[in-house]
Amino acid sequence: MNREEYLKRLSFLLKDLPEEEIEDAIAYYEDYFEEAGEDKEEQVIRELGSPEKIAKMIRDSVQGNAQQGEYTEEGYRQEAYEDYKQMSKKETKKDQQEKKQYSGWHMKGNRTRNIILMIVILVFVGSWLIPGIFGITIGIIGGVFGSCVGMLFGGLALTGAGIYKMFTTVPYGLLMLGGGFLMIAGGILLLWLLVWICAKAIPWIITKIREIWSRNFGRGCE
Repeated sequence: MNREEYLKRLSFLLKDLPEEEIEDAIAYYEDYFEEAGEDKEEQVIRELGSPEKIAKMIRDSVQGNAQQGEYTEEGYRQEAYEDYKQMSKKETKKDQQEKKQYSGWHMKGNRTRNIILMIVILVFVGSWLIPGIFGITIGIIGGVFGSCVGMLFGGLALTGAGIYKMFTTVPYGLLMLGGGFLMIAGGILLLWLLVWICAKAIPWIITKIREIWSRNFGRGCE
């Protein structure tokens, strides 16, 4: 809504008032917009409020339904309306205080509930789940490490035997060499898997556990 639309709407809302009152009101707000300048039309409209609000204040004052109003530098001011705004602010502040108090009680209840839940998890679940996860992890790492070492040393041994065998029986020597190389390649692959588990998988699992813990218990325990 621009200046012309605002004044046109205000004039329409005041159409049942005496012509003199309408002219005074429209002239006042035209001057108000002129003094503010075209670049501040939107700001003036926000400060004044809707045309309906201004029209109601003017109509109430003219028709004697409220205390006498007057035109001021800040627009049409009506004492009853100002009192109403002050009362609304007080009620809003009271509602905010009650909401804050309720929020505090709610957070306190959540904190107590989450503490109890954490104790239950640590006692009844953590007593076997955490050791179980730790044992499985160590078992996987140990198994991969053992397989890696076994395949590397076995491959080296088989390769050495294949080289020795080539001096007597070339086909068997080549077969043993091929098997040795395959075992060495498998050992290297398992070594890479072991490094990935230690460097990537375990930290990722720990991070996810911490995120889940913080999401479910962190806020309630603050």
